Amino acid sequence: MGAGELAAAAVGVLSAVLTGTATGVGEQAGAAVAQVVRDRLGASDRGRAALTELEGAEASPEAQAGAAAVLTEEIEADPRLRHALTVHLDAPRAAGGVFIDRSRVRGDIPVLVGSGTINFRKPTSAAGMVALVLAVLVVLSVMVLAVHGGSSILGADDSPDSSHGSGSATVGSDDGPASSSGSKERTVAPRALTVAETKDVVPALEDMPSGWAVGSARNGFPVEGDTGCNAGTANYDNPEENSGHLTVTYRVTACRDVRTVTDGYAEELKRVGTSDPEETRIAMPKCGDESFATSYTVTGGTRDRNGTHVEIRARVGAVFIDMNYGPTGDGAHRLDSLERAGELMRLVCDRAVASQSTP
Repeated sequence: MGAGELAAAAVGVLSAVLTGTATGVGEQAGAAVAQVVRDRLGASDRGRAALTELEGAEASPEAQAGAAAVLTEEIEADPRLRHALTVHLDAPRAAGGVFIDRSRVRGDIPVLVGSGTINFRKPTSAAGMVALVLAVLVVLSVMVLAVHGGSSILGADDSPDSSHGSGSATVGSDDGPASSSGSKERTVAPRALTVAETKDVVPALEDMPSGWAVGSARNGFPVEGDTGCNAGTANYDNPEENSGHLTVTYRVTACRDVRTVTDGYAEELKRVGTSDPEETRIAMPKCGDESFATSYTVTGGTRDRNGTHVEIRARVGAVFIDMNYGPTGDGAHRLDSLERAGELMRLVCDRAVASQSTP
């Protein structure tokens, strides 16, 4: 996608937010893109004028074109801005699924089936287009059922999934050798971790991506009371982001009794969903056996705390993980914040699995 197309798409998202219509990229991504466009346009006189016109003219095509022209220049001058916007606004795609965008249909539509191809000819009428989309979906549905249904019939395990009920932890394909059955995942049973082992679940500075510095060194200690749990903590700061105010905080709790962890996770999930209006659930890739993510905004606090934060909780076997990432600040980094937070969370989840796979 060229700079002009990218700018037009980004301004289109902001316009959708202004008019209360669907952004087409999802609520979280749409809000992030809209804020970045506002921030970037607001940084120059031309941009502020274009933004004012866009807001005052109810996102008219003329106002959108003017704002897109200014944003195009910003994108051409800032590769990082281009990359951040591209992550959310490039060609439509859906992991593990099919996305049909009528505006992008050109000519015939080929659908690969094994070594052959089924061609659907693009109709000229709206009714024909609807029929075409339905036909493609029917064929693709049959293909998905054939692949997934067939594999379930031929190779499925009839026993219920034990990854949750037994408190087991799962390792992805990047975390170790595959099992003898050829699966890309292996399951390990949870076990009690010592204080030292719990501390080691928390990433050390050398395990972190470049740019991070120690804010509070790794520490391990028994949890107060007769809980049978140990904890590990660490804080890291990134002086290169958000004027040096970006921090990631890890807290890991490992218990002898898996039920203690599963109950604690369930209580935390319920608390966020019912009694903490400040936190908003956001979509993030699953980490460990079960996980959820939220965002919240701090205002009126110290400068190093004010802004948007991302918090992710996960249960990995007999280990509970709580990670806080923020404040994310404004600008292009806001668009990358969810991806970066997810990477830092996967880092500690993988270590939690590895620690419990050791006999």
